[in-house]
Amino acid sequence: MKPQKRMIDNHNFVPISPGLNHASGRIQPHGLLLTLEEPDLKILQVSRNTMKLCGVSPAAFINRPLGNFLDKLQLFQIQDCLTHNKFHYYNPIRLIFHIKNKKFVCDGILHRHQGVVILELEPNQDKNTSFINFYHLVRGSVCKIQSATNFKDLTQFLAEEIRKISEFDRVMIYQFDQENNGLVIAEDKRPDLESFLGLHYPSLDIPEAARELYRQNWLRLLVDIDHQPVEIIPPLHPVSQQPLDLSFSVLRSMSPCHLQYLKNMGVEATLCISLIKKENLWGLIACHHYSSRYLPYTTRKACEFLGQVMAVELPYKEISEDYEYYRKILKLVRNNLIKAPALQTSFIQTLAQDKTNLLNLVKAQGAVIRFGEDLILVGQTPPLTEVKKLMAWLSRYCHQEIFYTDCLPKLYPEAESYQDIISGIMAISLSPNQSEYHLIWFRPEVIQTINWAGNPQEIREIAQQQEIPLTPRQSFALWKETVKLKSLPWKPVEIETAQELRNSLMLAALESSEHQLRQSRELAQVTLKSIGDAVITTNSRGEIESLNPVAEELTGWSLIEAKGLPLNDVFKIFDSQTHDFSATPVQKVLEEGCIFDFSDNVILKAKDGKERFIDNSAAPIRSREGEIIGAVLVFRDVTQERELMRRLSWQACHDALTGLINRSEFEKLVTQTLQMLSISPNNHAICYLDLDQFKIINDTCGHLAGDELLRQLSYLLQSQVTERDTLARLGGDEFGLLLNHYSLEEAYQKAVDLCNSVKDFRFTWEEKVFSIGVSIGLVGIDEQTCDLATILSAVDAACYAAKNQGRNRVHLYQADDQDLIQQRREIRWAAQIPQALEEDRFCLYYQPIVETNPTSKSPKHGEILLRLRDTSGQLVPPMAFIPAAERYDLMKSIDRWVIRTVFNHLQKHHQDFNSTTNILGDQEFYAINLSGASLNDNQFIKFLYQQFELYQIPPAMICFEITETLAIANIKKAVQLIQSFKGLGCSFALDDFGSGMSSFSYLKTLPIDYLKIDGCFVKELLTDPVAREIVESIHRIGHVMQIKTIAEFVENDAILTEIKNIGIDYVQGYGIGKPQPFILPMIKNSRQIDRNPD
Repeated sequence: MKPQKRMIDNHNFVPISPGLNHASGRIQPHGLLLTLEEPDLKILQVSRNTMKLCGVSPAAFINRPLGNFLDKLQLFQIQDCLTHNKFHYYNPIRLIFHIKNKKFVCDGILHRHQGVVILELEPNQDKNTSFINFYHLVRGSVCKIQSATNFKDLTQFLAEEIRKISEFDRVMIYQFDQENNGLVIAEDKRPDLESFLGLHYPSLDIPEAARELYRQNWLRLLVDIDHQPVEIIPPLHPVSQQPLDLSFSVLRSMSPCHLQYLKNMGVEATLCISLIKKENLWGLIACHHYSSRYLPYTTRKACEFLGQVMAVELPYKEISEDYEYYRKILKLVRNNLIKAPALQTSFIQTLAQDKTNLLNLVKAQGAVIRFGEDLILVGQTPPLTEVKKLMAWLSRYCHQEIFYTDCLPKLYPEAESYQDIISGIMAISLSPNQSEYHLIWFRPEVIQTINWAGNPQEIREIAQQQEIPLTPRQSFALWKETVKLKSLPWKPVEIETAQELRNSLMLAALESSEHQLRQSRELAQVTLKSIGDAVITTNSRGEIESLNPVAEELTGWSLIEAKGLPLNDVFKIFDSQTHDFSATPVQKVLEEGCIFDFSDNVILKAKDGKERFIDNSAAPIRSREGEIIGAVLVFRDVTQERELMRRLSWQACHDALTGLINRSEFEKLVTQTLQMLSISPNNHAICYLDLDQFKIINDTCGHLAGDELLRQLSYLLQSQVTERDTLARLGGDEFGLLLNHYSLEEAYQKAVDLCNSVKDFRFTWEEKVFSIGVSIGLVGIDEQTCDLATILSAVDAACYAAKNQGRNRVHLYQADDQDLIQQRREIRWAAQIPQALEEDRFCLYYQPIVETNPTSKSPKHGEILLRLRDTSGQLVPPMAFIPAAERYDLMKSIDRWVIRTVFNHLQKHHQDFNSTTNILGDQEFYAINLSGASLNDNQFIKFLYQQFELYQIPPAMICFEITETLAIANIKKAVQLIQSFKGLGCSFALDDFGSGMSSFSYLKTLPIDYLKIDGCFVKELLTDPVAREIVESIHRIGHVMQIKTIAEFVENDAILTEIKNIGIDYVQGYGIGKPQPFILPMIKNSRQIDRNPD
């Protein structure tokens, strides 16, 4: 067959000089490159193409701070990225360079290499270079790739998904073999292009130096093959005086040889992604286009991410197709090893008897098993003499637990004479130093025809000729090679199966050794026992003949005192449980002639009365004729060991802080109680106790205070229960109580008593006095109770219901419990909230906040309120879904939706962003409530920076609110968050002040602007003098601290009049204005707030 010419457009397999210099100092012209000096980010080098892309010369950038061109938010992102090495997190950073009254919008990609900071700029007008954009690019592709049921589908799905995202003309997946030759295993292309599926490429197309770069830099893009490379100015780095190393640059130009290679193939643009498996270059994803093509950085990273997903799936999919077959055979072989009678045959002989499964285990045609000096041949093998030569060669040169090759004649030329039997082998060694092999499988030669893109032999010959200069290949004609002297390659699953068999054989060898040891145990036991700590020997009458020094110390008797006395007079032992004295084991030894071991619960009482736990054993002493002439007694002091075991046993089932039993032991006792119900029906109960307000004390006073509180409460609770009850600390501030033989009414009363005791308890720490409560869930136990998991789930749900009902109370679990029904309702909301976010069914309302004594020029402020429309369009109040969102960690997503929606709405109705007075004529702000989830979110500040940059609204328009209780519970994080907001220019309000553990001292710590007085005091202002005094005190202290006050729940004119008399700055409530849809034009046109809107 005449070779068919094919233009193989594979830019990955490019001849690259082993000495290739990646610091060429040239980039592709579609972007700019800057090098920066830390920490002031002064620009040291710049690419020469600034005039083309920015309209200014390179001199306009050199030695100028980067901050001259960027605003503070963008500069903050770059500094944070460099300071904390968050390159993967930030890249790309959307930057707007301000140059000569013009804006240059671009994607900034940062990296640091060899101490040099490199910032590369790619023009991009698309604002959607966000994680959400990235997520939508890869979401469906990841699901499709992970759904692949086999390796072939995995690679084909990957090629199709990469092409769908990148829109390149051709995408190919290459896999490298053990010799680094490449094979196209999957392809997706334009219908009119010729297929290259199944073609091979020689390893010399990628020298080791280039291969190392592929291992380190996983993503490379060539936009236009005809580009003119752009130089870096100056060419040497001013600090290092070295050419700039662009190994990890996204703009790096390619070598001239590489570019010519691509021209020979007609390729105009390329994208290449490395596939890494266990830190090795497993393969490549090559994307080719037959015209110039640019991909945004986010799209490129999406393609790279899919490559990483495939790398994760590789270890599983490569072996999944054959996995069950090999596991089944391995199980049969293992079972035969286990069932083999230990005395009748060795494990090696058992292996040889199961010949069929032994060969099928790795799909071999022959094998040899070493048994001592004997060799057992199985299946098709060379002559025995040749097998011995091969095993000698393996022992000399191969020292691995498992050695395998599919080309033995290449390593061991003698094998060529019988390649039809052995061309591939896999060998297992069981010796500690792998000095010899005990099991070897054989595979015969399989002649194969491989399709190459070009003659690989010619390429190898040219590469070996040093005098020939490096030039790109011209020929890619189809060339077929017939490969001989090789077997089918060993699959990864076959190698893994061999490793598991080796492990089983090692265990079998160990068990065989232990069996032989047991056979000689009685013979060796006398010697082993005699080298113990203390030794006493007697004659045949049981009279002492000798004591070693350790025996003298333990018994309190010297040899002179004890010699000739009956052993029972010196060696006095008794049972530690019954305290009955026991006969010495020597007596039985002399009577029965056997070895005896008395190791359990034995205490030795010394001459001075001191008692010690001991282990002791005795054996007969025989004459040469076998007659018993005496006995040897060996014993040792194990008192410390017993005490250590006792302590360890106690620690394993007790809580170290409180001394109560722990969760594991508590669950064990509950399980035992449930088991006893089937034998002796009775009534029991379980209480689940969860402390209220513990976290506040723990956070404000420290962990030492928290630990002391738990200890004191443990003593309190323990004093309230009887000996038949079991109290346990389950973890944190949670306790469990098992009430044995209690009716449900009795158990409920006991729980109420405990609740009241905790409520009356006062904890003092550093002259501060705290009161706490406890929420208790109660579940009855009887013969109808199912199992441990069911009862623990029920009591936990009951405790949660107690907390929901207001804490510091007892809740009895019942199957039709309305509170538990509410809990299940919250679970349903937890599923509906993400769907509502996806379908944009949340909506915003606005309630005005006005000055107490407004004028026509008074600014109009307002609080943003959240509502939800159900699937039928009806409004759902926030308290229906907010508790579920808080319990199931959904508030962070809701908070971010609110911020994005408010910012977007403000942007649409504000044209002049240099002022916040364009709508209502005066300065205004919009108050947004934040949840605890956002307060504890370390990424929230970064998110907020991004939103201000994206929507370009003045930070002064935004006021954030958190509740007083939330701020006090997270005081440190609250301070950090408020300071960050203030740094941006936002204001901050503390909501519901007075509702929690109010303390004016906290106000000195929190740098807030507004103090919102809790509505429960405002509503009672006219009827309760105490409430009025509280409101006035809060206002007075706020003004002293220069904090403006806001009264909530102002429902009528009478309350408003009293609020004015007190002097409070702002008011909010239905008497001022009801919530209305957040529509800015409506708010703008309504100069007077309607107090009673429809």
